[in-house]
Amino acid sequence: MRPTMRPTVRRIFLALSLAAASGTSVLSSATVAADWPQRPVHIIVPYPAGGSTDLVTRLIAQRLSQSLGQQVLVENRPGGATMIGTGAAARAVPDGYTLLATANVFAVNVLLSKTPSYQVSDFTPIAAMAGYSYVLVVNPSLPVRTVTELIAYAKQQPGKLNAASLGAGGVTHLLTARFEALAGVPITTIDYKGSAPAMTDLLGGQVQMYFDTLITSMPNLRADRLRALAVSTPERSDLLPAVPSFRELGLSGMTQRGWLGLFAPVGTATAVIDRLNRDVRAAVQTEDLRTRYLADGMFELPFTPQEFASFIKDDLKPWASTLRELNLKLD
Repeated sequence: MRPTMRPTVRRIFLALSLAAASGTSVLSSATVAADWPQRPVHIIVPYPAGGSTDLVTRLIAQRLSQSLGQQVLVENRPGGATMIGTGAAARAVPDGYTLLATANVFAVNVLLSKTPSYQVSDFTPIAAMAGYSYVLVVNPSLPVRTVTELIAYAKQQPGKLNAASLGAGGVTHLLTARFEALAGVPITTIDYKGSAPAMTDLLGGQVQMYFDTLITSMPNLRADRLRALAVSTPERSDLLPAVPSFRELGLSGMTQRGWLGLFAPVGTATAVIDRLNRDVRAAVQTEDLRTRYLADGMFELPFTPQEFASFIKDDLKPWASTLRELNLKLD
């Protein structure tokens, strides 16, 4: 039975360090044959199809199918603020045939939940598939064109500003809560199981704002179906040169870089982890993926497994601070 005590940030940091340093070698000889893979590899995505994590994972999976000589299949298992799919991956046999592709909510959810379906120590980081920016987008019917105007509108129309969220404790929820606190405005969050249904309601006007990724928002921004107010990266995006960063607007607390990563159940052989890391990094460096990443506002994070684990620890610090400041909890 899994422990129910909520882990501290220190324990999560330690778990990540141990997983990267030694967790992959304990069961290597017992879990994976030297000629891996001999059958299809499955990547669990704890989000619905159509969102940024799903889209990027499918791009990487296509390249891995070629480099590994076996099918790499993507399985969407959404729900429970990613707990359902991530928990299933944590319980998988560490034989290299079941992996997890997820986003930076991975470690945050464990901090939030009293009864998480997984622990960070259940996984070994493999590779970062992509880095990206978040963008605050609004429905064009909303009579605002800047963040300042959005704040003024929220204050003048209390209770009328709804924001899409991918579930309590998710990055979109935390960014909305952080914005609400920094701007001092009332915002009602509406939870969705994934980016695709959230975007559908944003375009339909059921919700008015959304902290989305550039990956999924760019098609609608290019078609003028959405309006961008600010980006979360320290600098402006080359794709949206007229849109300021939150830092420019004096809201440096909204600065955040997103990431998508690939993980394996702890105990997976070191040789498998290293091969997957090399193949993911090689895939991201191909000309077609570089072109696709640039078009979607993504960027490469060429980490080794150990570097990726350290990156996750650093990324978790501001989220942990936000959780403490806002007293956000699940369960």
